[in-house]
Amino acid sequence: MIRYDHVPRLTSFFFTPVPMSLLINKQVLAGLCWLVGTVATATTPPSAPTEQAPAMGFTIVTEGDSPYPLNDRKNLSVNCGGGKGVLISPRWVLTASHCITSRKAKAGDVKVRFTTSKKKPATIGVNKVLRHKTKDLALLRLVRPIKMDDRPPVLLLRQTLGRSDGKLLIKKVAGNEIWRNIPAIGGSDNLRVPKKEERRGKAGSSGGPWLIHSQTVGDVLVGITHGGGFAPQVAYAAKWIEDSVTQHSDDQLFWATKKQTLGR
Repeated sequence: MIRYDHVPRLTSFFFTPVPMSLLINKQVLAGLCWLVGTVATATTPPSAPTEQAPAMGFTIVTEGDSPYPLNDRKNLSVNCGGGKGVLISPRWVLTASHCITSRKAKAGDVKVRFTTSKKKPATIGVNKVLRHKTKDLALLRLVRPIKMDDRPPVLLLRQTLGRSDGKLLIKKVAGNEIWRNIPAIGGSDNLRVPKKEERRGKAGSSGGPWLIHSQTVGDVLVGITHGGGFAPQVAYAAKWIEDSVTQHSDDQLFWATKKQTLGR
């Protein structure tokens, strides 16, 4: 038989009054926690928006408002030593990678030569050579920008051309020579001239531009001469071109859409 007078008096523990000083300390602690939380919320920057801002160097040209000439130009290619190239911004030239030897690139002996609009010869050094990992493309950064009056750059096509776009009439430029209405077809990464007898050009034209002239936006660069009747598409390497130019300069590239270029 249990004697209740021997059971421990637990109620005296659970219901013992809490000292006022302890209550005050708890209230102060709670107030400090609230204050810290409020300050942290006020000073924490808002979360980044889900939609990213357009990358630098990426601008689609407006029809009729191109920063470059709208006429069907001839003075487009530049000499890069072992081949040709084309100016895509005041400080950057796009060419074929095989035109720039590793020895010259490492020695800093790559130069770009061209004739200005005033028929004067000009030579500018290159301080950086960037090569595409899989395509015969290379970007050359000039030691100084070329003035717009001396040699305006060209627009670049942002979308790849495919078989569904039908037969394309390409303009090919190398030095002072130009060949028009070359029938070509597009693929996922290259442009090709299927018939050998329709391929135009000459020795040393590698690295030169393949273009389509648009009445509304002017000359649009679509490929770079590799040889053997085909050219890597500029649009296929668009992200690499944009990233390279943005990372290594503050130049802005101007792109055209397929509809602007083909007019359909």
